[in-house]
Amino acid sequence: MGSPGGGETQAIALHPRDPLVIFAGAAKGLCKTVKGGLDNWPAVGLESLSPRALLVDTLSPDVIYAGTHESGVYRSADGGRTWKSTGTLSEPKVRAIAASGGAVYVGTDGGGVFRSRDGGLHWEEVNHGLIDKTVRALVADPRGRGVLYAGTWHGVYKSNDGGASWKANPEGVYDVDVTALAIDPTNSQILYAATNPRGVFRSTDGGATWRKSDQPLTEHLTSMAIDPHQPSHVYVGTRAGVFRSTDSAGTWHRAGLAWSNMSWTLVFDGRTNPATLYYGGVGGVLKTTNGGKWWDTTGPVRP
Repeated sequence: MGSPGGGETQAIALHPRDPLVIFAGAAKGLCKTVKGGLDNWPAVGLESLSPRALLVDTLSPDVIYAGTHESGVYRSADGGRTWKSTGTLSEPKVRAIAASGGAVYVGTDGGGVFRSRDGGLHWEEVNHGLIDKTVRALVADPRGRGVLYAGTWHGVYKSNDGGASWKANPEGVYDVDVTALAIDPTNSQILYAATNPRGVFRSTDGGATWRKSDQPLTEHLTSMAIDPHQPSHVYVGTRAGVFRSTDSAGTWHRAGLAWSNMSWTLVFDGRTNPATLYYGGVGGVLKTTNGGKWWDTTGPVRP
C-alpha cells in the first residue's frame, strides 16, 4: 500500500513542473516524494499537524501553502524544507485552499473564507453574503477572473469579484451539504458539486442552474476530480471507494478501492496520457491510469 509513512492521507498537491515531485498531507505531517512515490515519502515538516489542504504556487513552485486542522495556514518558500506559520488567520481550522488573481483563499470551519494578497502575511475575511461560514470546498475559475465557488453545509456560493461578495442561488444547489466541487478544465462554465445525501449535481452555466445525476450515489461523498483529457469522465471519492461516470455524472460505476472507508482527495495529473489519477485516503496514496480498473502503489508502506 503506497503511503507517506503508512498513514492516512488527506491532501495531495503536484509540482507544476516536475511530475515526480508530489506533496501529501499525511498523519505524520507534510510528506514529499521526488521519485513519483517510489521512495519513502519523507516528512518535510508540520509533524503532528496533519495538513488537510495544500496549494503549490504555479509560478513559484518552491512556495507551498498548507492548511491544518487546528493551527491555520503554514507557508514554505523553499519547497517544503522549512515552514512558517502565517499567524494572522483568526479561524485555525482550514478545510480548503485556492488561488486566483495573485491572491490566496482559504475556506475554514465556521470562519468562512479568508483572503491574502501578500503571500499569507496578512489575511482578511471576505464573507459578505456568505451566510454559512463552514466552507468544505473552495475552487477558483482557472481563467483567473476572480470567480470562486464555495461549498458549504447549505449549498454552493459564488463570488464574481475575488471574494468581496458571495451569493447563493436558491434555485440551484441550495440548503444541502456540499462536500466537494470540481470545475471542468476545458470549460469553466461546467462544474460539479458532490452533496450529501443528494448525490452529484452538474451545472453548465457557471452555477446558475444545476441538474442532479440520473443515478444518485447513496454513499457519503468526500472528493471529486475530472479527467483533463476526457472531461466527461468524472470521479467521486466516497466512504466506500471510488466511483466513475463516463457521461458527465449521469450514471456511476465503481472504480475500485471498495475496501476504503474514506477517500479524502482525488487529484489528476494531465501531463501523462492517459492522465494519472491520484487517490489520498485511508490507504495512503495510490494511483491509476486506467479509470480505476487497478490501482498502483506509490511507495512502501513504511520508511
